[in-house]
Amino acid sequence: MNTLLVAVLVGGVACLGYALVLYPLVAAAGCYRAASSRPAHVLGDGDAAWSVSLIIPAHNEAQVLAAKLQNALALDYPKEQLEIVVVSDGSTDGTVEIARRHAADGIQVLDLQPNRGKASALNAGVAYSRGEVLCLCDANVMFRPDALRKLVAHLADPAVGAVSGDVRLASEESDFEAGERTYYRLERWIQLGESRMGSMLGVDGGMYVIRRELFQPLPPDTILDDFVTSMRVIQQGKRIVYEPEAIATENGTPTWQQEFRRRVRVTMGAVQSIQRGMWPPLSRPIELWQYVSHKLLRWLGPLWLLMAFASSACLWGEGWAFQAAFLTQAGFYALAGAAWVSLRWREFRPAGVAFYFTISHLAMAVGWWKGLVSRPTGRWERTPRTPAAVLAAEHPHPHSAR
Repeated sequence: MNTLLVAVLVGGVACLGYALVLYPLVAAAGCYRAASSRPAHVLGDGDAAWSVSLIIPAHNEAQVLAAKLQNALALDYPKEQLEIVVVSDGSTDGTVEIARRHAADGIQVLDLQPNRGKASALNAGVAYSRGEVLCLCDANVMFRPDALRKLVAHLADPAVGAVSGDVRLASEESDFEAGERTYYRLERWIQLGESRMGSMLGVDGGMYVIRRELFQPLPPDTILDDFVTSMRVIQQGKRIVYEPEAIATENGTPTWQQEFRRRVRVTMGAVQSIQRGMWPPLSRPIELWQYVSHKLLRWLGPLWLLMAFASSACLWGEGWAFQAAFLTQAGFYALAGAAWVSLRWREFRPAGVAFYFTISHLAMAVGWWKGLVSRPTGRWERTPRTPAAVLAAEHPHPHSAR
C-alpha cells in the first residue's frame, strides 16, 4: 500500500472535515456560552445617540436607489444624529439625479468621475462625512427600521470596534436557491458562535457599523473591502460583533453563472488579502485560530477536494474502504452534475447543496489562479438589479437567509 497516497487522502479528508464539520460544531457550542453577545446598553429614546454617517456607495444603481433612500430616511434613529451620503462612482444611468431629488430630505451626494472602484468610493465617502460612527451599506440592501439602533447599541462596549447584522437574501428568483440558503444558514450559525467566542471574522459589506477612528483608507485596487476593513479592526485590538436581530434584506444573485463569477472575484480578493498580510496578529490567538479554521482552510477547499478524490482513485485496488471513499465522492459530484443539467434536480435539496458546493469550489479554484497571476483594478463588477429583485428585497421569503 502506498503510504504517501494514504497520507494525502487522510490529510484532505481531515482538513475538509475540520473546516466543514468540526469547526462549525465548535462555533455552535460557542453560541451557548454564558456570556451573551447582547449589548450592555440598548439605545433608548432619551439617550444621547452616537452621530452616524450612513454611506451608500453606488455605481449605476438607478433601479434601486430611490427605494434605498426611502428606506434610509425611514430608519428609527434620531434624525439630527443621522447623516446620509450617497457616493456615486462613475454612474451613467441617472443615479446622481435620483439622489439629488432628495436634497430637501438632507441627502448629500458625491459624484465621482470616472469610475474608480468601490474602495475609492468608500474612502471618499468616509473623508466627506462627519459622524462618530460609520454605517457602510450597499444600495440594494434594505434595513428594518430598528436595524441601525441595534447595531450601534453594541458600541457601548469599548472593546467592540465594528458590528455586523443579518443581511438576508430574497433568493426565490435564484436558480440555485436550495444550496445557497443552506450555506448561508450555516454561515450565520458560525458567525454568531465566533462573535461570542472571540470576534466575527468578517462583516457583511451590505450592512455594518464601525467606529470612525478604526476605518483606514483602502488601497484603490482592494477587492474585498469589507474583509480588509474587518481585519484592520481586529489588528487594532477591537472585536467585531454579530447582531442577529439587526436585519436587512437584499436580492440574491439570479443565476448560478453570476454566482460563479462572484465567487471567483471573492476568492481573488481572499488571495489579495493574504498577500497583503490581512490576518489577525499573534497577539490575538483566538481570532487567529478562527481565521485559519473558518477562512484559510475553506479558501483552500479545492486543494483538499482534489487531494481526497485523486488519492482515493489511485488507491482503488487497495481495498473496499478506498473504493467506498471514491464512490462516495463520485456520487456526490454526479448529484451535482444532475443539478447542473436539470433545474428540477437543483430544487431537490441534497442535489441543490451538492451543486452549490461544487460550483463554489470550482469558482474558488479559478479565483486562486486568477488571484495569483492577474492584477485586479478594484473597479466595480456590479450584479444586475431588477425591479422584481427590489420588491423581493423589501418582502423576503421568511426562510431565506444569507
